[in-house]
Amino acid sequence: MDIEEFRLQFIDELRLNAEHEGTEPETQFVQKALDELESLGELNDPIPMSVEIRGRRGRIMAFDAYAYDDADGSLILIVSDFINERENQSTLTNSRIEELYKHMINFLDEVVNGNIAEYCDDSDDALELAKEFKKKIGKGMLTTEISRFKFFILTNAVLSKQVKNITRDNFLERPTELNVWTLERFFQTYTSNSSEIIEFDTSEFDCDGIQYLKANLGDATDYDAYMGIVPGKFLANIYLKYGSKLLQGNIRAFLSVRGKVNKGIRDTIINHPNSFFTYNNGIAVVARSVEFSSDGTKIVHFKDPQIINGGQTTASLANAIIKKEDKNGMENLYVPMKLTVLNVEDDMSEEQVEQYNSITKRISQCANSQNSVSDADFFSNHPFHVLMETLSRKVLAPPVNGNPYQTIWFYERSRGKWEQEQMKLTQAQRKKFCEIHPKNQVIKKEKLAKCLNSVYMNPNQVCQSSAINFSKFATIIEKMYDEQKDTINDAFFKKCVCSVIIFDGLDSLIGKASWYPKGGNKAQITPYTIAKLFSILPKGMDIDWRTLWNKQTLYPEMAEELLRLAYVTHKFLLEVANGGIVRTISRTQAVWAKFQEVKFELSNTFMSSLISKEETKSIEAAAKREHKFNSNVDASVEIFKLGAQYWNNVYLALAKESVLSYGDLEFIHSIAKYIASAILPTISQCKRLMKIISKAEDKGFIMP
Repeated sequence: MDIEEFRLQFIDELRLNAEHEGTEPETQFVQKALDELESLGELNDPIPMSVEIRGRRGRIMAFDAYAYDDADGSLILIVSDFINERENQSTLTNSRIEELYKHMINFLDEVVNGNIAEYCDDSDDALELAKEFKKKIGKGMLTTEISRFKFFILTNAVLSKQVKNITRDNFLERPTELNVWTLERFFQTYTSNSSEIIEFDTSEFDCDGIQYLKANLGDATDYDAYMGIVPGKFLANIYLKYGSKLLQGNIRAFLSVRGKVNKGIRDTIINHPNSFFTYNNGIAVVARSVEFSSDGTKIVHFKDPQIINGGQTTASLANAIIKKEDKNGMENLYVPMKLTVLNVEDDMSEEQVEQYNSITKRISQCANSQNSVSDADFFSNHPFHVLMETLSRKVLAPPVNGNPYQTIWFYERSRGKWEQEQMKLTQAQRKKFCEIHPKNQVIKKEKLAKCLNSVYMNPNQVCQSSAINFSKFATIIEKMYDEQKDTINDAFFKKCVCSVIIFDGLDSLIGKASWYPKGGNKAQITPYTIAKLFSILPKGMDIDWRTLWNKQTLYPEMAEELLRLAYVTHKFLLEVANGGIVRTISRTQAVWAKFQEVKFELSNTFMSSLISKEETKSIEAAAKREHKFNSNVDASVEIFKLGAQYWNNVYLALAKESVLSYGDLEFIHSIAKYIASAILPTISQCKRLMKIISKAEDKGFIMP
């Protein structure tokens, strides 16, 4: 697939979705672009909100979405420049970029230095948002929550070749970053199988290089390790330019709440800069690769550096520059650095990406141990996703709507996998692929977290940022995976798909409802409605999951009941918000608890469609038994495939260690003899073997 095919497919998909949901293609464009930028780590919890106001002397104040990035204290405004033309490509020029940029700047300028209320009525959502922005920006730099501004232009136009530089001056004494995202740029992230990476020479920041000492780790490792001495001003300046992009490996959505400027670090910067190297624990950095000066004494180039520990230190240094607290310009301030270099130069394959993520995860967990970072924070790398991907390719959906073939709900455990699998296909092959794997049946990890957490009756968590909700969801799934792995089976996968069908089906119904206002609060109404419905189901009763799966859509009784309840949810959220922002109040446990108290009488029609919970449990139990049997067979095969020599080596190694009883050792020896005789171990033998190995590992033995 080339860029032109990608462009046409992209526009066609927007138009189809707009027609299906009764919206405009531009609305679909904004939402899709925001979703992609969030999955790339460029944005966290972006909120679509179209604002266009004419202010004094007719100046336009406009944007289409906003977001915050707590990790680097950013306020983010996003504007769309979408042209609904399939063939004729428009060009995004320097003058158009400046015009769109000024629309966003004008709004913030009016928020801080003017009075938005003069140009919109009291019921306008922009007024409440302006108050929120003004409060966060604050009156002075000491108390502000906003230390930088980021602006995004989203467009399907082609970037003019005349556009060479889009850097902008500081605004309100804060660093300002402008990003332009074209379809070409999105396409490149798919073809490279990765997010955009940071790469720079130290000389770009007036630094002639980083002094270092290389650790001698022997030949067994596939990475290099260094201790370095980093000039504080250099570290602050790269953070001022790249912000939270430097913190991607630091799971920034979770650590940001711990990343507020530390009083002790700030005091050292201001009053004891010469002692910073001694007082501070320093930073831990992972990079794909580095380059050295010609004499080999300094590191002068970094590719994809990620600060996985020390984000607080880095942010404090940057804030000192912004607030002009660095009295001596950080002339003699240095920071200790532990640097791990993974020696990966080119675009990585999917396997290399997983290996890279795994190494970064392990280093991050150890480096951040003082912050009590849980495994849930690193859940994106959890084997649950591998299992879900396997199930998604195996459990085929029944044919519906006259289709003569079954389809696949494509579980996307790595970003852009659905698109990437089509990149090298011909047009005919892509058509066939999309028939079997429809785009509307792609399930992203974060989407599954939203849908299941709604069904699990945690709507206030769903209304949090996607990253925070994903972390909450992770705690549920991790417990299930650790304690009841066999429940993650065909029936569980079907239930996951049904939760997506419920969520998307209701979302679509709300968008078309006569009572729903344009730009309303679907993102909050949908999870609250689903959670409320499940919370009031009569004891011992359940929805008809089997019918949902077989029909692949909401059955009429459920659709009608959900929509009826959604109107109640809509009215409730507006009433509780009391003129405030629904998005904010919906995130609290108190609001969900209050909504649970709201009376709602289930209709007789819906009640008659419910099934006994015992029926659901029976189906799930049968699936669990089948999965357990298959897993046991798989375990026997895997143990057999390791071979007699492998198990004989384990036996000999454990015999030297003297950590097992004679009986346990002889059992391992017997397994080796079984396999040597081409006999597959029984399920009970496999279970005993795993218990013995687990016992040995608990005593410190490491399997070969």
